[in-house]
Amino acid sequence: MGARGFEISQGAMLKIEGREGDRLRVRSGDVWVTQHGDTRDYLLKTGDSLTLNGKGATLATAYRPTALDLYRQDPLTVREQIEREAGRARALAMRAFFRRIFAW
Repeated sequence: MGARGFEISQGAMLKIEGREGDRLRVRSGDVWVTQHGDTRDYLLKTGDSLTLNGKGATLATAYRPTALDLYRQDPLTVREQIEREAGRARALAMRAFFRRIFAW
């Protein structure tokens, strides 16, 4: 899992285009976080983390100077998910093919 660091000054807002399963961790400071598609808001303090839903933009607003880390999913895990989805698509295509053949 790779991490990317961000520094946010007091009162500033950071827009994060996270993927489902990415994790936002507060290295230092206090930050208010809201995610698209989530009716809850989160107040994160030093050491807290939040797993992102990946449904859209995540906004982080700093109450004081804040340092954040965004941990992205392991690329191998993403590759495995793509392969799994491709396998499902092939299975659906084969099922449709056999339905056409045997449905006369």
